[in-house]
Amino acid sequence: MPKDEVDHQQTLDTDNERLKKSATKESSKGSSKNDETPYSRFGTREKYLMVLICASSGIFSTIAGPIYFPALTTIENDFHITTELVNVSVVLYFVFQGLAPTLMGGLADTFGRRPVVLWSIMLYFVACIGLACCKEYGEILFLRCVQSAGISPVIAVNSGIMGDITTREQRGGYVGLTAGFQIVGSAFGALIGGGIVSRWDWRAIFWFLAIGSGVSLLFTSMVLPETKRTIVGNGSITPKSIWSRAPILALPTWKRKLHLNNPDYETLIPKEKLNLLAPIGLFRRPEIAFLLLTTGLQFSLWVCHLTALASLLEKDYHLTVAKVGICYLPSGICTLISVVSAGRVLNWNYRRRYSKHKRFIEQAREELLAEYDHDEKRVDAILTQDLAYAFNIFRARLEIIFIPLLLSGAGFIIFGWCLGQHESLALVLFFSGFASLFSNCVIACATTLVVDLYPQKSSTATGCVNFSRCIMAAIFVAALNSMMSSMTVGGTFTLMAGLTMLSTTTLVIPIKYGLQLMHKRELKALAESENVPEIDPECHRGGGGDTEHEELEEHLYQPEANAGSDTSSRGIEIIRRMSTAHSTAAATT
Repeated sequence: MPKDEVDHQQTLDTDNERLKKSATKESSKGSSKNDETPYSRFGTREKYLMVLICASSGIFSTIAGPIYFPALTTIENDFHITTELVNVSVVLYFVFQGLAPTLMGGLADTFGRRPVVLWSIMLYFVACIGLACCKEYGEILFLRCVQSAGISPVIAVNSGIMGDITTREQRGGYVGLTAGFQIVGSAFGALIGGGIVSRWDWRAIFWFLAIGSGVSLLFTSMVLPETKRTIVGNGSITPKSIWSRAPILALPTWKRKLHLNNPDYETLIPKEKLNLLAPIGLFRRPEIAFLLLTTGLQFSLWVCHLTALASLLEKDYHLTVAKVGICYLPSGICTLISVVSAGRVLNWNYRRRYSKHKRFIEQAREELLAEYDHDEKRVDAILTQDLAYAFNIFRARLEIIFIPLLLSGAGFIIFGWCLGQHESLALVLFFSGFASLFSNCVIACATTLVVDLYPQKSSTATGCVNFSRCIMAAIFVAALNSMMSSMTVGGTFTLMAGLTMLSTTTLVIPIKYGLQLMHKRELKALAESENVPEIDPECHRGGGGDTEHEELEEHLYQPEANAGSDTSSRGIEIIRRMSTAHSTAAATT
């Protein structure tokens, strides 16, 4: 069975096992050390510090794109090139911003988060110095690719770090907060760039980034601990590699907080084999592909609105570079509010859905006990393994984004027509902020969901989200000038917003059928790898006295005795298969 499918099933099993224990209200007298050991040794303060550490590095990935926008006209004049050619440097940045995390995410999932983050910032630092010293436009194009490829994996790795140290109940808030601080770069980059260019010149932008990333590299190298659970478990295990050891862990306070002198070795998980092509498999899955489509279109729309502001405010409204930078303030503030608020709403909706599902499980258990003559083992097995009783994480994460995306689309349409018709600048900036307020929440939702689904490959999965949004943004930015010339500014944003709003309807597929689609792939993989014969689904419900079924149930009811047993795993998979018939309809409600 594919490793990422196992990751997803493990998370579903964990949720359902917790619900089952709550429903039965069993005594905790015989709880094992695994029950008492926390998922993460990082406390609340340490988690907020991790948010700060991640944001301090991730912001340099998001800021390097928009901080460059106010300098486009200046670079165009300095190197005597066309507008289309200067836009190539923007397009290439987004292309490599999408490609690099997709490949580097696998390295972070295999060799650890800390080494990848440090090498990424170091490469970015060197590229920024080179960009500040460029004498030919070709050098700018090459080094922009290096700059983007260097820093962009940090965004995906940061999501992996948050996934390592948080549970599902907490994840939305911490991922949203990390994304919120990182998005400050996208939100205020143009404002900072405008101020720098108006005071000095475009080269000063890259000196600013070099100095900032150098400070971030020093800070991160000192305080960022390794969090990959194959290396440090829940954070209490000291890494063997010197690259993975943060100097801050030598402090007595951190040793005590993380229990470094008394490691929880049982929290280590098996290492995964490096597979740089793993992201390709995610793109082929409908429940993920439709999510990436919506995320990519929404991000492209937002980036095109920033790009249009950079060129049209200076050209049509005759604003200086500094004033153009100030005009990014409404979208920047609203974007920050959007992403941070999305994290809180994600946590709230998860708790609401989980509480509702918990009540459903309690009621279902009573009904199943009556049906099976109070055979608790059999009922608990059904509740734990049957897809009908699985928690629908797709619904919990995605159902909240429909209204925000529709409001955002409407805001961008009005923004486009106001900008194209040279309406009041205040009106243009109002709808720029309004649309941004509801725009980027989809990124927080998508990132949190893929980390939930693939917790052991969270950097790879987040890299796929990054790839889709950056590649689509590159395509639309490359075509933006031609589209605005042939369709007008208003027509261009109407088309893009219309496509984005239309794409939200495809999210019904992961919400209603995501669990089923993943379940079917599990069964197909099982059949191909083990040649399991087809089994009558009624056997599971009918309680037949078949010897093979009794043996399988024996494995299922004693997981601790059979941990690591291939036969046990095969038994659980066959039990799931026997439950498919009555699971399919219930899983979509």
